[in-house]
Amino acid sequence: MKPKGVFFDVDGTILPFDGIIYHLQKTCRYFGVRVLTKREIIKYAIGYTCTESIPKLIPETKKFIKAFAKYYRTSYTKDVKSMKPFPFVKNVFKYVKKRKIKIGVITTKTYKQAIANLDAYKLRSNVVLGSDNVRKRKPAPDPILKACKILKVKPEECIFFGDHPFDMQSAKSANCLAVGVLSGWGNKSNLKKAGADLIIKDLRALKKLIK
Repeated sequence: MKPKGVFFDVDGTILPFDGIIYHLQKTCRYFGVRVLTKREIIKYAIGYTCTESIPKLIPETKKFIKAFAKYYRTSYTKDVKSMKPFPFVKNVFKYVKKRKIKIGVITTKTYKQAIANLDAYKLRSNVVLGSDNVRKRKPAPDPILKACKILKVKPEECIFFGDHPFDMQSAKSANCLAVGVLSGWGNKSNLKKAGADLIIKDLRALKKLIK
């Protein structure tokens, strides 16, 4: 199939989780609270905003969660050049553009963080939406519907690639083709349960889907 729009999640789809883990742990140390483990961050923080997840994991941060989140975002954004995307991502973006298909990036991280990640490695897209650009983030359909409106395409003409069940739920509720990728959070079982129409190992398989 040849869609009119292709949407990508960021963490676990375009980027490994290393940057999130490092900077959340660094932020914990800065504020003198319990340092979250890699497992905790991946299981309970990925897919949620910092202000949503951290107070549940470290209750004492409720008193200063805005300062915690600001420090984390600032630290993360300053260090984006060390956060390399999966090695095949740049070629995937080039392939989609060559096919004259519009590209959207939809993420739970902030717009500023997402733009910093993409700009650091010259990953150009037609629209980028962070959690601060919409009233309801994934798993709601709002980010995808907004991206479609901006790009002037219909959701049913688009494909969404993501690694988290929230990505699949968002895509299905927006009426996009939902493609789960196994390079991040999800597995075949939870992605399928969340509504994935197709499941692929990573974005390299995109070329077989978009001909």
